[in-house]
Amino acid sequence: MKRIWTVLSVLALANLVALGGFTGWLAQTGRLSIERLRQVREMFSQTVAMERARLDAEAKAAAEAEKAKSKELSGTARSASELVAMRLNATEVDLQRIERLRREVEDLQRMLQRDQSSLDEQVASFHKERDAFNAMRERMRAIEGGDQFRKSLAVLEGVKPAEAKDMLDTLLKGGGKEQVVSYLNAMDERARSKVLTEFIKSGQPDVAAELLESLRTRGLETPADGDSTG
Repeated sequence: MKRIWTVLSVLALANLVALGGFTGWLAQTGRLSIERLRQVREMFSQTVAMERARLDAEAKAAAEAEKAKSKELSGTARSASELVAMRLNATEVDLQRIERLRREVEDLQRMLQRDQSSLDEQVASFHKERDAFNAMRERMRAIEGGDQFRKSLAVLEGVKPAEAKDMLDTLLKGGGKEQVVSYLNAMDERARSKVLTEFIKSGQPDVAAELLESLRTRGLETPADGDSTG
């Protein structure tokens, strides 16, 4: 029995020496390290079922991470599409704004054209009135500026008011209203009042009023050049 125990001890010691030598060889050749020993220990600390469960969990986590990444990329693509749509909408708004500005400019142009047309009409009317006024001045100058006018005026002032009224009424019926107004304007104030009174007495107050209004507007006009009877 003692011999058997001795043989077993020698074999165990020989295996221990061989294992130590093998471990030393692994360490010297760089095939063994503390990290590898830890990994081997962890590997053998788990059962096969536990390792399979761990691998399944890691695979599931990787799949979920890939899915999340794909979803994130898909969301980025949708955001880009939305950005393009927003830019298209902004472009449409800009086009509408440009169209509105174009219509406003056209409205302003039409308004300016209307104002210009109205101004042209006013200028033309002013020129027409100015020409008519100048023509009247020329007629007044022709009527009041000559010696014959002064002689006729002296006659009217020398006769009775009724006779002067009849002579002026004859001129009026002949279309010589401007000449009649010129005579009345050049008369002495008392003589003029008497002549107008004769028109009223003879049943022609409307004629007297019209002549009086013509005298009033004649007073607002610039006297003709060379008018010495004013």
